[in-house]
Amino acid sequence: MLEQLCSRLPAALGAALRAMAAQDAAQLEEIRVYADVRTEWVIAGAPRPCAVRVRMDELLCALSGHALYSCEPQMAEGYIPLPGGHRAGVCGRMVCQQDGTWRMADISSVCIRVARRISDASRRIRPYLVDGHGLAQRVLLLGPPGCGKTTILRDAALYLAKQGLHVAVADEREELFAQGEQDAPLDILAGIGKDKAFSMLLRTMAPQVIVTDEIGKSEDVLAVLDAVRCGAGLLASAHARSMEEALRRASIRKMMLERAFDWYILLGRHGCVHGVYDHTGHRWEEEGLGQLGCGCDGDDCHQRNGFSAFRR
Repeated sequence: MLEQLCSRLPAALGAALRAMAAQDAAQLEEIRVYADVRTEWVIAGAPRPCAVRVRMDELLCALSGHALYSCEPQMAEGYIPLPGGHRAGVCGRMVCQQDGTWRMADISSVCIRVARRISDASRRIRPYLVDGHGLAQRVLLLGPPGCGKTTILRDAALYLAKQGLHVAVADEREELFAQGEQDAPLDILAGIGKDKAFSMLLRTMAPQVIVTDEIGKSEDVLAVLDAVRCGAGLLASAHARSMEEALRRASIRKMMLERAFDWYILLGRHGCVHGVYDHTGHRWEEEGLGQLGCGCDGDDCHQRNGFSAFRR
């Protein structure tokens, strides 16, 4: 996946990434570029200076595949999609155009989030994905940025598909799955808002479970509730550092009141599970809560410590 990222970087920066020590490359989380100031790696959460200086226009041209105009709608939303699930966040000056739409100009900084596939990253949450009757449950992953929510979602979607469930993915920002990269049957609808994506998928693909990320806007909540009414399972994520913080957000509070999700799973750094909560907000204790890809074999999704997950 890093080679795909290198192909979308200016030559000097791509060469520096390829030459990075294997241990550092394995822990690389972000590449941050500040116009006329500096470039830095973020490795294991700590910034390190990068000797390569990059012109912002050269970087944007490379990131967009030399077709910057084609990325303007996404840039107006603050990002540029990249192959391999990587994503570049952009900051600059927002300009309102005559037709009322917005575009971003004078880009001042870029944060490239480095994606990586971790085999069995979803092991720790698998017991909550399917109930004792083989039905997909509704699970919301909570956690701060960079804790591994997207990595876990990606692996969980593949896992569910390999269990024989019909899985659809609403990939609004094109960072869950790059075209042709999944190794299991998935219906992937990319580049469109969740409200429209959910409607299209439910109407045309009849999924047993819908996977998406970054639920937050009121439109997202309505899409989730519509999926619930249609009986689909759900696997989604939202930003929150604690359950208390999550419940201070009107969108999450509304979904809990509407019983949109069966389980809320709080993640910490590197995907460590910090807490599991049921639809009422009651915390379930579990021993040995580990990080991405560690722990139990994940195949005991029907039973969890002698407790058969309840049906909706």
